[in-house]
Amino acid sequence: MRSPTLLLLFLLCGLCACSGDELVGVHVDLAKDGSGTVTLRALRAPEEVPPAEARSEGAKWNLRASLVASQGTFEKVADLKIGDGGITFTPDLTGERPGLRVRLQRGPETPWIQALTPDAEARQKMAKACDPTGRTREIADVLRIEVDAPGSIITSGVLPTGRGVAADRDGERAVLLLPVRTALEAGDEFVWEISWLMPK
Repeated sequence: MRSPTLLLLFLLCGLCACSGDELVGVHVDLAKDGSGTVTLRALRAPEEVPPAEARSEGAKWNLRASLVASQGTFEKVADLKIGDGGITFTPDLTGERPGLRVRLQRGPETPWIQALTPDAEARQKMAKACDPTGRTREIADVLRIEVDAPGSIITSGVLPTGRGVAADRDGERAVLLLPVRTALEAGDEFVWEISWLMPK
């Protein structure tokens, strides 16, 4: 791991002491023509020994946690698929009120969820590394999906509902929060509908 990654991890672990839940997820920054940028944030136990650990003495290291962030661009959001097609996007970019439908698969063996966060036991162990005070019992237990639209968000709603599932909006950003436990339950896929008002 390089030092900027370690710095990011330390900053995020500092935030864990307050919330610790919304560390992982997907962020889509969408342009009006359907192109944009996608960022993925995943919690992992790194195999590589970080420099801070390698340059320390007198301790036996037995726990590591790392937030891995990846960013890329796309030309058409309709072509964007995440987690072996577990998250797909269907845009309607015409008219004064364009929109986006996001489908998210759910269930105990869902690849996109497994790609972003480990199981509950691992999340609880990693919480100890991020917050040694013990106040944070579990980290990365909420999947945060964000879409930044090219206009002010009018609607943000999701079906089916479930424990802790919430769709919200703020300015040009729509946010979907899915607790990992709820997302791993068997059931119909989540369908998240967003619409926005194009500026004149």
